[in-house]
Formats: sequence, C-alpha cells, structure tokens
Amino acid sequence: MVALDGTKMKGNASLAANRTYEYLEEEVKRMLQEAEEKDAEEDALYGEGRRGDELPAQLANRESRLARLKEAKA
Repeated sequence: MVALDGTKMKGNASLAANRTYEYLEEEVKRMLQEAEEKDAEEDALYGEGRRGDELPAQLANRESRLARLKEAKA
C-alpha cells in the first residue's frame, strides 16, 4: 500500500528546507517506482496476488485450527 498525506499545518521551517513542486513530484514518482519494483519482487517470490503472510493451508479454516489447538493441548 502506498499513501500520500496532504495534511496542511503551520510550520516554522527554514527557507532551505522548502521544496519545490517539481522536487516533490520527482520524489513521489521515485516512491511509486520503488513500490512498483517491490511489488514485482514480492510477486516473483510469493506469487501474484499473494502477500507472503497468508496462513498455511492446514490453518486456513476454523475447524483445522481448532483441531490443531486440541492436538497441541493434548
């Protein structure tokens, strides 16, 4: 997920810290490019449409999770 925050707030920054629209536009493009590359990397690693943190098949439904818990308690 990529999110940009457009919150406006008063500040007291130096003029040297100010950024131009062009600078910010390039920064956003760079961030989106990085996100796209990371997404492609994760698709290659985990498969398209998967995040890599899904539950294993044996824990995917409620019944199998309960059975696993009962087994572990025993």
